[in-house]
Amino acid sequence: MLGGMTFVPESARYLCEKDRIGDAKRSMSAVNKVSIDDPSIQTEIDAIMAGVEAERLAGNATIKELFSTKTKVFQRLIMGIMLQSLQQLTGDNYFFYYGTTVFKAVGLADSFQTSIVIGVVNFFSTFVGIWVVGRFGRRTCLLWGAATMTACMVVFASVGVTRLWPEGANHKDISSKGAGNCMIVFTCFYIFCFATTWAPLAYVVISESYPLRVKSKCMALATAANWIWGFLISFFTPFITSAINFYYGYVFMGCLVFMFFYVFFFVPETKGLSLEEVNDMWLEGVLPWKSASWVPASRRGAKYNAEALKHDEKKGLKRFF
Repeated sequence: MLGGMTFVPESARYLCEKDRIGDAKRSMSAVNKVSIDDPSIQTEIDAIMAGVEAERLAGNATIKELFSTKTKVFQRLIMGIMLQSLQQLTGDNYFFYYGTTVFKAVGLADSFQTSIVIGVVNFFSTFVGIWVVGRFGRRTCLLWGAATMTACMVVFASVGVTRLWPEGANHKDISSKGAGNCMIVFTCFYIFCFATTWAPLAYVVISESYPLRVKSKCMALATAANWIWGFLISFFTPFITSAINFYYGYVFMGCLVFMFFYVFFFVPETKGLSLEEVNDMWLEGVLPWKSASWVPASRRGAKYNAEALKHDEKKGLKRFF
C-alpha cells in the first residue's frame, strides 16, 4: 500500500487550498489523462477555487453544522451512517470471519480451502467493480448489488435450513455434498456481487456526498458506524449461529431487502459530479430516483434549456431562465 501510494498524485482540491494552482493542474491532468492545457482542466480548477474561497470566507466547520437541516448536511450524514452500517449488515463478514466454521458445517474436510477461494473471489471481483461503477453509476450498482445478494442469501439459507439443518440443533447428520457444493457456489456468487458493488461503493458515495468544509467529520462518523457494526456482527455471530444456525441467513436477507428500498428512496446518484455540484443537487431537493438525469446549473446550456422548455410546455408549465 505504501509503495502504491507513492504513485498517487495529491488531491487537486487540497493543492488548491494551499494555493498551489500549477500543481493542482498537473494532478488533475494525471488523474483525467488529458493535457495540462486542456480547457476542461482550467474549468474544473476554477470551480474548485470558487468552492475553496467560499469555504475560507465561511470559516472552520463546527460540530453544530453537522446537524444543520437547512444545508442538508444532517440528512447526508444520516445517509452516510446508514450506508456504512448497511454495508456490514449485508452479511459479508459472516463469511469472511466465520467462513471456515460455516463450511465445516457443510461437511468439507478442509474448510480453509473454501475460505481461500472466497478471499480470491473477493480480491479479483473488486477490479470488476472499478469498471462497473464507472459504467453504470453508484446508485444503480447499489440497487443491483442488494437485489443479487438477496437472491444468493435466500438460496444459501434455504439450502442450509432444509438440507443441512432440517431438524434444528438436535439434527446430528448435517453433511450433504450436493447441498454443500450448492452453498459454496452461491457464497462465491454472493461475494462477487458484494465486491463489485457494496464493498467499495459505500466509501465512494460518502466521499462524494459532503461539502469539503464538513467532509472529514461526516466521513469519520460514517466510518465509525461501519466499525461498530463490524464489531457487533463479529461478536454476536457465534452465539446466533449456535442457536439458529443457517436461519441467520434470513436475518441478512431482510437487511438486504431493506437496503434496496433505502437506496431507492434516499441515495442520489453522484457519478460525474464535483463536490460543489453534489451540494447543489442536495440543496435543490432533487429526488433520488430522478437524480441520474439531473444536470448541474453550470452545464445547462441553450440545448438543455430548450429541451426543458419543450418538456414543460407539453405539461402546460411555464419556465423562466
